[in-house]
Amino acid sequence: MKYVTCHIAALLFATQAFALDVGDVATFDRRVITPDELHYYEDEQSLKPLRAFIEVHNFRPMSTPSGQRFAMVTVENQLDGRQIIEPRDFVGIYADGVRINPVFRSITLEPREIRTIVLPFESHSFPLVKILIDNDEE
Repeated sequence: MKYVTCHIAALLFATQAFALDVGDVATFDRRVITPDELHYYEDEQSLKPLRAFIEVHNFRPMSTPSGQRFAMVTVENQLDGRQIIEPRDFVGIYADGVRINPVFRSITLEPREIRTIVLPFESHSFPLVKILIDNDEE
C-alpha cells in the first residue's frame, strides 16, 4: 500500500509541476507605441539585426502576466529566391531600451512570400515596443 501511495503522490506532483497555468496565457499588449516615437541611445556595441532581405508589415507585441514576451509579426521575403530567416535577423527592443534577439528555430520563406509568425522573446519586466530589421532606422 505504501508503494502505491508513493506513486500516486509522485504522479500528483508531476501533474502540478507541468500543468498549464490558465492565468498565464499570452494576450496582445493594449497600447502600441508608434516606432517613430522611440529614440533609444545606440552605440557600436548595441545589438543589431543582420540582414535587409525581409520587410516587416505588421508588429503586435504580446505578453503573459508572468512577463513572457512575444511579437506577432507579418514579414515578407524581398528576394526572388527562398530565404531562411533566423533569430539574429530580428532585434526586439523593450521599453527600457534593452535589445534582444528572439528565440526560435529558423523559418524558410518562399520567394516573395508573406507570412505571419510569432517570435518568442525572453521574460522581461518591460514590454516589447519595437522590432528592428537592419533596414530600420532609429
